[in-house]
Amino acid sequence: MPMLLPHPLRGRSAPLHSRRGPGRGWRWLRTVPLLASALLGACAGPGPAFKEVFPGVRVDAQGRRVEFDGEVPIDAAGSRVFLEVVACGRGSREHEALVVTGAKPSHVHAALLLAGLAPGLPGQWRWSGATLESTPPTGDGVRLTLRWVDATGRAHVEEPSAWIRDVDSGRALWESPVEPWVFAGSLFRHVGRREVYVADVEGTIVGLATFGDEVVAWTRLFSPEASVQAPQWIADPGRTPPAGTRVTVRLEPPAR
Repeated sequence: MPMLLPHPLRGRSAPLHSRRGPGRGWRWLRTVPLLASALLGACAGPGPAFKEVFPGVRVDAQGRRVEFDGEVPIDAAGSRVFLEVVACGRGSREHEALVVTGAKPSHVHAALLLAGLAPGLPGQWRWSGATLESTPPTGDGVRLTLRWVDATGRAHVEEPSAWIRDVDSGRALWESPVEPWVFAGSLFRHVGRREVYVADVEGTIVGLATFGDEVVAWTRLFSPEASVQAPQWIADPGRTPPAGTRVTVRLEPPAR
């Protein structure tokens, strides 16, 4: 049975003010390992390695792996789809994502904590006069794989780079040096007197563009603003599964 814990509230009742450092809103995330230890301990022994600790989110604590369920929201074969995220929550960025999920971003964050990964900070853009400055994301490295079964029953395990293509060169992302993803951990902002976990509001679980609120961020800085940087990445029509295909996203530390 999933373990239900408090989570940040949704909604925007007032302007959002960023807080990049740890604050009171981080307390429930920090207590997750203590609250979940009894559950994970009780589940030890024979049985599947992955245990569902939140709805649609599973953890293999010993293997330091996290999984969540989703599906392909786009029709890459029918039209050109520009991408800005790899995985997002429902009702957010489905039109520009490879995978959409019903899992809460804050639950994915907590599951990564349970798996022993440490968050850093998302990348940021800021103007200094007429100069646009950037700060890369930080956090423990994360390897992503997408797991799905095609219409013939054949199982596939691929990295997101296999589904992404450069719109200008036509080269697949995996054909170029691939920068890693990191557990950036999103951030909290004030909504009136409350703090909200921003990824729960914006839906950005695994980013491709640097929005600055991703749970898991791509370490290559890429602006989502077309006025700053022209859209570059599209879903590969020959590799991206059909819309509606069920996908399991797995997150784990990179192989050493």
